[in-house]
Amino acid sequence: MKCKRLPVTLLFVFVCSLLYAQENAKIGISGTLQGSQFGVQVPIWVGDKVSVAPAFEFKYAEKVGTDIGFALAPRFYFQKKTISPYIGARVGALINVPYSDPNMSTFNSDEEDSTYDFLGGLAFGGEYFVGEKFSFGVEVQTNLTKSDPESDRFGNPGKININTGTMLSATIYF
Repeated sequence: MKCKRLPVTLLFVFVCSLLYAQENAKIGISGTLQGSQFGVQVPIWVGDKVSVAPAFEFKYAEKVGTDIGFALAPRFYFQKKTISPYIGARVGALINVPYSDPNMSTFNSDEEDSTYDFLGGLAFGGEYFVGEKFSFGVEVQTNLTKSDPESDRFGNPGKININTGTMLSATIYF
């Protein structure tokens, strides 16, 4: 179990170091929609045409469990104008923590454990800047996922999947 937490911890440390290093960077907050999943991204401009966006998802269902997702998504813009196309990448982890009944014994050998799924992918998209501080975006993705042997998230436990996806976003920059 501890070995599975290492990539998650390293990704967190990397994101924190980026945030610390970019004191004067232009930062935004994005609401994202991908299929039926809602998320939050924090795009940080680290150059004239480069941004890095930590992404977060959180879902909780009473007596079912919790889903936590986070990723790091660098973007490389071809131009920075009203319409700004980019290519990008994404690397992250999806963690599922199932509900644990407090009335059950902690020594129950049938109790489920957390699962860790990992993803990486390439993206092509664009942002339409309505003004300097607000944009809408659309992104198409190709993703590679590695499922935990106990995870049913992608319908292929313990194996590798390749899929495509789309994401819509709205961003406010500060």
